Amino acid sequence: MKKYTILFGAGLLATFSAFAEIDRGLEIAEETDRRDSGFGNYAVSGTMILEGPGGFSSERKFKMYTIEVPGDGDKRLVNFLEPRDLAGMVSLTYSHGLEPDDQWIYMPALRRTKRLAARDKSGSFAGSELSFEDIGTWEVKKYTYKYIKDETLDGRPTFVVENTPAYPYSSYKMIREWVDQEIYHPLRLLYHDINGRPLKEMRFYDYEKFADKYWRPMKMVMTNLRTGAVSTIIWSDYQFGADFTESDLNPSALRRWSK
Repeated sequence: MKKYTILFGAGLLATFSAFAEIDRGLEIAEETDRRDSGFGNYAVSGTMILEGPGGFSSERKFKMYTIEVPGDGDKRLVNFLEPRDLAGMVSLTYSHGLEPDDQWIYMPALRRTKRLAARDKSGSFAGSELSFEDIGTWEVKKYTYKYIKDETLDGRPTFVVENTPAYPYSSYKMIREWVDQEIYHPLRLLYHDINGRPLKEMRFYDYEKFADKYWRPMKMVMTNLRTGAVSTIIWSDYQFGADFTESDLNPSALRRWSK
């Protein structure tokens, strides 16, 4: 009886510890969201540099527009400007919590807007190592969270948290995240495929503060851990409170953005 009691007590302790880890992971996510809420909208210019095996390299230029939607996920539009074969391509993402994101893409060569199927978000975004699933905005409800440990990364103290997609049709089993303990933004994301194997890694560099509150990276690097291909995005000219509204980010307006 004594042995049973000890084992039962140990089981309760392990269960309590697991719940504590989950609760702390959620607390970190909620604090991240709290600190970044209220930005309204912002526009930013991006230069994407693709590097592949064998010395392959190419470059894309685009503008990205994001608008905050209280009570739902944010909306994001990406308008490609260069190179010539991509100029005029526009993507639009309506992020949600537990529901699949709504996504559309306008292809100027076809002069039509195509809605992407919820099950088909794993494809490459503009030939990069980012997928259509990756370009939506992060929302707290999209994941369940488990705190793993504290760890120093590049000299910065971080929380290590496992994010498990709670929405259907994700191509990831889990994303391990290193959250900067000072600014509550990610320094590293390690994506695991549906079988739990590491697939690719995103690193965030050179955070700067805008509008006296909102931290944004000036550089992001996505690396395919299997092929070695790398997609780097250099951000510039962040504009908070930019001259566009929610009505500008709708599927019927994509052709207008493409001009």
